Amino acid sequence: MILDILVHGLGWASIYAVIAVGFSLIFSASKIINLAQGEFVMLGGLIGYTLYSLRIPLVLIPLFSALLVGVVGVAMDKLAISPARGASATSLIIITIAISIILKSLAALIWGPSSFRIPGFFGSNFITLYGMLVDPQYLLIMGVCAGSIVTLNFFLKSTKLGRSLRACSMDPVGVRIVGVSPEKMRMLSFVISGGLAGLIGALIAPVFYASSEGGLNLGLKGFCAAVLGGMGSMPGAIAGGLIIGLSEAFGASVASSYKDVIAPILMLIVLYIRPRGILGGRS
Repeated sequence: MILDILVHGLGWASIYAVIAVGFSLIFSASKIINLAQGEFVMLGGLIGYTLYSLRIPLVLIPLFSALLVGVVGVAMDKLAISPARGASATSLIIITIAISIILKSLAALIWGPSSFRIPGFFGSNFITLYGMLVDPQYLLIMGVCAGSIVTLNFFLKSTKLGRSLRACSMDPVGVRIVGVSPEKMRMLSFVISGGLAGLIGALIAPVFYASSEGGLNLGLKGFCAAVLGGMGSMPGAIAGGLIIGLSEAFGASVASSYKDVIAPILMLIVLYIRPRGILGGRS
């Protein structure tokens, strides 16, 4: 029982952590809270289903979904964020909400209201783990999410482009003086966040299905994880995802009908105690 809860909890925690990392990355680069992040995940799942319908090999679908949703991130930055140069933080949040509604409506128009499922990357086979049957798709989700976060962390700390992105989050005026464009770094953050969301959207489609309605709930959970851990902090995003994912898993084992209220309650409790989150995100 405990192992089953732990596996499912870590699976959800991995998903929330990646979404939260997307929120934090964009916020660090531009101080924008992208409330369309959940719709990026939704698009990843639906695009993954379309690619499967076109007989694209399963192993390539998450990669292609990541690339295509990354392009959506670029389009969002170029068409919606860049023209609002100089807008207030409130106006930018409203813009991202509008984009979220547009993406959801377009998805409903293209794919309809139905839910779609991609076959599991391991077929219908289960593995035995300490005497318990486990869907290996959960383990794949955990592994890919962890690998993506480790790769992103390496990129941010060990490459010139990644260090420029980090520097932009600390001192946008200073980086402009030394020849780094904050606008390009902001666009890069949208590309990476969109790519991560598209990747995870395709990976979870075999387990949780994909639909035009699926982005809102995932986006809210990821946002709660980012705020709980500290908006703008990657370690905080990971910590927030783990706390919410495991708390939901244990809470659902007691009363599943209350599962969706756990994330906002935890976020509020932490904000009352530490307004900048557990690990102190950027102001």
